[in-house]
Amino acid sequence: MAHSMPPENLNSHILAVLNLPLIDKIQQLELLFERCTVRQIQEIFPLIVHSIFGLNGNILGWGLRTTTMENAPHYFTTLQRFFGVRGVWMHICHRLLNETTKFDIDINLLPRKFIAMLQAGPMFYADLINIDPLRHQVSTLSLNTFEFYMLHFVLYALQPLHTVNPIAMQIHSERSTSIYQRLTSEYLDNFLPQLPDAAIEPMNFCSSVKAPQQIPAQALQPQRQLRYLKLPSSYRNGNGQGSVMNAGNTSPQSGESGGAGGRGYMWRSESVLYFFVDIWLRYDIEMEHHLPSSDFVRGVRTLIKQIHFFANTARLDHSSMCALRKVSLSMVKARIYAFICSLIDRWPLDSSLGVVLELWMSYIQPWRYNLTSTENRTLGVQYEPPIGTCFDGFIIDNLIVYTHIFMQLMPRFERLDYSVYRNAYMLHRLAKTFSQPGLVERLQRFERLHSGNTYGFDSPQRQVNVLNKSHNSSANSSYNAQWNPLVSNNIPKLFSDQMYEQIQSFLFIISMARNSVLSDISALRREISERQRSEGYIRNLFKKLLGECTQDELTLRELSRIPEVLRQCIDSLCRTFNVDAGSLSMHETLPAESSLPASPSVQNLSFFDSNDCLDLSKVTPHHMSLNASNMQPTVDPALLPIQSNEIKPLIRLLHQVSESINKKYARKIQGCYARQDYVGKLSRQVLSAPMTEKWFENFEGNVDMFEKQLPARINLRGLGSIPNLLLIALALLFGHLFCGGAFVGLLLLCLLFVSYFMLMAALS
Repeated sequence: MAHSMPPENLNSHILAVLNLPLIDKIQQLELLFERCTVRQIQEIFPLIVHSIFGLNGNILGWGLRTTTMENAPHYFTTLQRFFGVRGVWMHICHRLLNETTKFDIDINLLPRKFIAMLQAGPMFYADLINIDPLRHQVSTLSLNTFEFYMLHFVLYALQPLHTVNPIAMQIHSERSTSIYQRLTSEYLDNFLPQLPDAAIEPMNFCSSVKAPQQIPAQALQPQRQLRYLKLPSSYRNGNGQGSVMNAGNTSPQSGESGGAGGRGYMWRSESVLYFFVDIWLRYDIEMEHHLPSSDFVRGVRTLIKQIHFFANTARLDHSSMCALRKVSLSMVKARIYAFICSLIDRWPLDSSLGVVLELWMSYIQPWRYNLTSTENRTLGVQYEPPIGTCFDGFIIDNLIVYTHIFMQLMPRFERLDYSVYRNAYMLHRLAKTFSQPGLVERLQRFERLHSGNTYGFDSPQRQVNVLNKSHNSSANSSYNAQWNPLVSNNIPKLFSDQMYEQIQSFLFIISMARNSVLSDISALRREISERQRSEGYIRNLFKKLLGECTQDELTLRELSRIPEVLRQCIDSLCRTFNVDAGSLSMHETLPAESSLPASPSVQNLSFFDSNDCLDLSKVTPHHMSLNASNMQPTVDPALLPIQSNEIKPLIRLLHQVSESINKKYARKIQGCYARQDYVGKLSRQVLSAPMTEKWFENFEGNVDMFEKQLPARINLRGLGSIPNLLLIALALLFGHLFCGGAFVGLLLLCLLFVSYFMLMAALS
């Protein structure tokens, strides 16, 4: 039973709790929720939400977008337990639904496009908006506790944290999964369930929460009424589903036979769907100063995938949720084309373009997100779902999303450097998607039959008008202008003679890049072989036993994967566009290219004048491209991705131990490495050499190279590889069988390695 706390104590106590460290803060809040009454929790609820999402001055809030399992596993687990659909926080949000209290949000705090949509008066938000009686405009949104939290959760993804916080920048650059992404996936999977009979958690709350509230309404303010889903006319009486108002509810959550009980539970799904789609897909990419972060784009992809799951089971759902399943995909279709085109226009030309590519490919492949694919994925079976005829309507409605975005991506793919594996893999994903059986045949047929007459709209002009109206900037939208018949009489087609020539030229570029990579592989293998011969057999044997790899060997390992990937890309694109592969040059081995001797004028070329100032007139695009192609990231070997022959938990533990030793004894380690006597020689055999770490980062749409000097340091990563662990196990077994003790064998192995390092130090 909750015990009331004096108001003055509550206000001071909650402010003190919100300033505690994260773990202590969550523990104290859980105790506070047990002690306080419902009315007291309502008073502090907005303060807690503002603290969670950084509206109280701390932009990071509770770190939902910067906490990952890799950098803070304990925090990650605690946040997931607290904010999960069965967690304490979601229970509090639903516990307060039984009250009539609403929380107002000033619409000036919302994104511009979302405000413009609210001013147009959409039916879904009719019972949420408050109108200013003087200006006759929407002034605030009145939300219950669940809507208040969920709206702030969705808005939190739009904050450009990657521009102000180094940890968020790292997550923006890498494919780390933050707790925010994990919660997004959990919320969408729960409130937009794939299975028709899935239970939506939590279940124990008042289902009449959306009934009219018994409070006086302000002037010109809409009355609070039950929400009714506005459906297209095609869904009201057709498709054999019956009327929405009379639809039965077979969900286990509703014991009522009518639709009212189902709607009492369905409003949460409806709110989640509208908030995510209306806010995220209205992100004003063209007008915002900062480019959206990669984790935001991955979040949008999660939303798209879940909506596909949600919509694909509409024919199996006979509850009141069926109507929402049918209309969900059309909500996305109205926004996704403009959203993806804007992303492609501004996204930097590097490997991070893959997150945008994956978002687009997830949307255009709805057949991958169904019950059969989920079952096979759970069983670990590699399954390529066929494209059934039931998806023909989707392809016709979204034909422009397939064809035009592909053509928009082509010039960017032509400029990528395919000596980088991630770039080659991006091209492979694109080629594999369009080489699926039956897809190209459908695209060709629909493009030939419809030819722009219907892409889910009555005409191409209507589609342009709708997209321009939603963008409010038709004059600045280059991709809309390309499809405007008033600007261009000929709408470009994917399967045309002009596109065939462009694809043929692009395939030749890929073939040349593949041949260049093969040459680089041959040259790198020669360099590695020459260095190994100079080092001697014993040193190479010990390096192999220890699992040590040089930077050249790691580069060779990555380069060796590229030729086969590019060959598969060429084959797939040739099949897709009916190009003769015999016209392309695809040599497996190439002789060394002979280069012309550089002229004296070129050898003595300087980009600086007599005053040591950069003379831009001497820098040609060719020089810039050569310089860019030679810029490669250099990564600390201790931070390379964990390989298949390494044990992940042990590698992480050894990395933490190494970092602790390096921080505690940094000066002693550097002093030993710099000594010129025998101790220095021995230290240089054991320690990792100093190096300059280089990496690329995206900032405001530009790619910059950053450098960091790493001193001499200890690296224990080699002890986490499986071959080294097997060697230690063999030493223990040898000591147990022949030396009277297992640790004697381990001691002998250590003495052997110490002797080796001492010998190499003496010889050096």
